[in-house]
Amino acid sequence: MNSHSAIRHSPFAILELFWPSLAAGALALALYARTLAPGLTWAHSGSDGGDLLAAALTGGVPHPPGYPTYQLLLRAVLALVPGDPARTGNWLSAVCAALAVALLADLARRTLPEQPWRGVVAMVAALTWAASPTLWGQAVITEVYALNALIVVALLWLAWRWRAAVQSGRTGTAWLVSTSLLLGLGLGNHLSLVWMLPGTAAWLWSNRVSMGRTPVLGWIAVGAAGLAGLSVYAYLPLVSVGAPPINWGDPHTPVQFWWLISGRAYGALPFGIELAYLPGRLAAWVADALRQFGGPWSALIALAGLWRIDQRDHTWWRLTGLIALAFSVYAIGYNTADSFVYLIPVWAVAALWLAAGMDWGVGIADGRLQMVDGRWQMAERETKNEKRKTQEVIGDTQHAARSTQHVTRSTQHAARSTQHVTRSTQHALLVLALIVLPGVSLIRFWGEMDLSRDHEARDYVAGVLSEAAPDAVILTASDGPTFALWYARYGLGQRPDLIPINVNLYVFPWYRETLRSAHPSLAETAGTSALPSLDRLVARLMLQRPLYRGEPLNVTFADTVERPAGALVQMMVSQ
Repeated sequence: MNSHSAIRHSPFAILELFWPSLAAGALALALYARTLAPGLTWAHSGSDGGDLLAAALTGGVPHPPGYPTYQLLLRAVLALVPGDPARTGNWLSAVCAALAVALLADLARRTLPEQPWRGVVAMVAALTWAASPTLWGQAVITEVYALNALIVVALLWLAWRWRAAVQSGRTGTAWLVSTSLLLGLGLGNHLSLVWMLPGTAAWLWSNRVSMGRTPVLGWIAVGAAGLAGLSVYAYLPLVSVGAPPINWGDPHTPVQFWWLISGRAYGALPFGIELAYLPGRLAAWVADALRQFGGPWSALIALAGLWRIDQRDHTWWRLTGLIALAFSVYAIGYNTADSFVYLIPVWAVAALWLAAGMDWGVGIADGRLQMVDGRWQMAERETKNEKRKTQEVIGDTQHAARSTQHVTRSTQHAARSTQHVTRSTQHALLVLALIVLPGVSLIRFWGEMDLSRDHEARDYVAGVLSEAAPDAVILTASDGPTFALWYARYGLGQRPDLIPINVNLYVFPWYRETLRSAHPSLAETAGTSALPSLDRLVARLMLQRPLYRGEPLNVTFADTVERPAGALVQMMVSQ
């Protein structure tokens, strides 16, 4: 091994390259650990966590489209890590988000010009994204979006590495295969990842000359890798055969499988915003963009960075721009209050723009400081010229030389002092950016993001379990109470005598069959082999078993009176 290779692969050289990502990831993880929810939570639109956890603990199928990649990962983590499953799920999100921040720091470093400050700039940009409210909020709860953020950044990182490989004369096939495999697995985590495809297609087209270096067998491997990643969806029908108590869609048949993965239950939501509400959605997007990195000043820096990227690397500009546009259109048009979570990839690429903008600004400041240093060097040359003139005029060579040398030494000392000031000023600017950009978000959003004392969902479940009479049936309607009770009843096995029923899901045949399979006593109470209509079931339940509602319902039942019972409301037949 030659000396150059030894230096390049030495631990110190590797540390010098990767310290921005290591530092950013560690600091992000520390932030998320400090503000992590202690257990099950409804905060930050996290009510789905109960469903995801219950499905993983029972080997079941969560809500559409099933999230098989996340379920497999969550099941593995729950099997390896002891303790409260809900807190473990929260930790999984924190680790995924911190890894995404670390990888984004490395990607930002690679995309910036080779300057002494690029590592610090990359770290600052990544930490600013880490402290953005959308990513931070999803990093401290059990949800799929932190893993989705990691996959998005990893796909961008792989795309960059592929182009670097082909530009250096290699085929880059391994990078393409890895990208295809990760994309397939990523679609198994969240189908919104499909909005990466327009930008990816433009990226490949822009680098079509480089694509020609990939052999035919390489492209076959790319396609096979993508299909291998998508095959993770086979997990859903496999586990549904066991009739788990959490079995959305019961996808053991092709028809039911398609119902689940296509999200037909939410079919009216994508692009379901009425035109009258579109201006409000656009205004909300702008407001969200202006607050993500602490304030409008960061948004302006990111826009300057986007312009700078266009000047330096138009294909990268096109890729990141199309990703931001596609996910923004999808999030704006998705007709739910929590569609802002679909903007996490937008803010990820915006953090890369922020890095480019900061790099440009530091470069401008460095250039101006070098101009000051150049003036001192010019003064030094003029002093040397004055020395020669003095020697010619005075004739007293030795005296003139000593005088001029004194002036020259003074000028050189001033120049060195100015260079020291230049370096100190650069460091001060970078440290200031490090403090201000993520620091503003920390101060502004800490109270909103900190879930370390959030016990609302836990207290609700504890109240329900303690107040419900033996063999009670509890009616719910919304996601939060329903999934929280599923987590406690099915996932943790608490109060196995209780039967939670969601009145809105009851209209689906698969849900009624799941209830009948998990609770045979329901059919016995109804007096039929198949469960009857909800009205008939409720009427029979009130006569034979304790019946409660766990929240206000969006349906009413005839001949019913209610009585408060702690966290519940008992429902009885009116006299």
